[in-house]
Amino acid sequence: MPVSHAPTPRHVRRPLAVLATLLLITMPFSQGAAQATGQENPGMSGFQPLDRIVAVVDDRVITQQQLQAEVAQLGGQVDLANMSPADQQRLGERVLDRMITEATMLERADKIGIQIDDTRLNQALNGIAQRNGMNLSQLRDAVIGQGQNWADFRDGIREQMLLEELQKREVYSQINVSDRDIDAYIEQRTGSSAEQTEYRLAQILVSVPENASPEAIEQAEARARDIHDELVDGADFARVSAERSDALNADEGGSLGWRDPARIPSLFLPVVQGMEAGEISDIIRSPNGFHIVKVSDTRTTTGTAAVTQYRAEHVLLRPREDRDPAATRELAQQLREQVASGDATLASIAREFSDDPGSAQRGGDLGWVNPEDMVPAFADALESVQVGQLSPVFESQFGFHFLRVNDQRRQEVSGEDLREQARNAIGERRADEELTKYIRRLRSEAYIENRLTDTVNDASGQRALGRQ
Repeated sequence: MPVSHAPTPRHVRRPLAVLATLLLITMPFSQGAAQATGQENPGMSGFQPLDRIVAVVDDRVITQQQLQAEVAQLGGQVDLANMSPADQQRLGERVLDRMITEATMLERADKIGIQIDDTRLNQALNGIAQRNGMNLSQLRDAVIGQGQNWADFRDGIREQMLLEELQKREVYSQINVSDRDIDAYIEQRTGSSAEQTEYRLAQILVSVPENASPEAIEQAEARARDIHDELVDGADFARVSAERSDALNADEGGSLGWRDPARIPSLFLPVVQGMEAGEISDIIRSPNGFHIVKVSDTRTTTGTAAVTQYRAEHVLLRPREDRDPAATRELAQQLREQVASGDATLASIAREFSDDPGSAQRGGDLGWVNPEDMVPAFADALESVQVGQLSPVFESQFGFHFLRVNDQRRQEVSGEDLREQARNAIGERRADEELTKYIRRLRSEAYIENRLTDTVNDASGQRALGRQ
């Protein structure tokens, strides 16, 4: 009989983190609705400093300060300070569009009565604190110590939980994975000769609204073609994704992580299987828009009922008001060289400099970690470095890292866990497509007024009164 599939959502934006370990682990966390500090950002000179409404989504508003705060979080991916006003405006429009999507989903959650009470919220916060080696009071102190408002932090966690509950209820619960699907997947992965190629993928999406006019489709295709030409000319894929992609994970470089063929969207699979590492696809048309896929790397695996875990330690440096992304990367490189040369230990560097309070107290030690539990950039670094070696300085959406893998091991997976992994892998592939369709439908049914682009979508045909 069919089995309902409800995987942990991986498609929700993960804006600026307060605690690095929190961000490294792909767990629910967001400050998408946190209030901006109002401090002027030198990389956002193209925007006026006075606050104003930049978008209306049903009964919600998005202010310019909130938009500025979201754009500022991209400082690790794009060089905000040196962008032209036109590029800043274009970036702001892309980020605002993703904020509109999140607001549309929150409106839907409110409409169907999804609530996260204080008991559930406090349980989640306690879990976050424990994973960072703290109690709740210490977590609160750490949040405040990094210049964040504790109430805003709580609100951000609550909203992330709302988004996840909405996706589980209205998307993932509708995805059925049969026992036959699971049996076939396990046989493919664990058979005696189950050797296959896995692909580390990233994508850029230029979305097309539902029921778009031929002119709108043509404009979207032209934008996709411009992006493709820029990539072919050598532009950095992660930077272009952060600046120009409409995908919800655009600020994560569009990374889809390592995928075996069973977990690659069916539309991408025949294209990807003909590509080499480092190659960029041509434009792929789907009902949701125009996609560009990059194969960042490939590997051959032999399926077994086990997972590889890594014992790792790391240092994280985040850009901040007095240290821009370039200076932060340079400092990370200098600190890594001190460790590599033996002038300092990683533990001492982590305790003094790391912006991950949880692991910094332990000299950067993360313990045993699973790559699938980490954000893509960190997982990639774990899997690419040899035991005992330092990784290069690498960048995630949360800052600049370097790490060392001290050991690795294969952990056998129980039959029940193996079936759950198979269920999640199959469901993830189907969820990629269904979630995008669901979001497009929500947006088509919502009142959306985008004041940056001077566009209005009013599905009811009646413009709400009193929206200033």
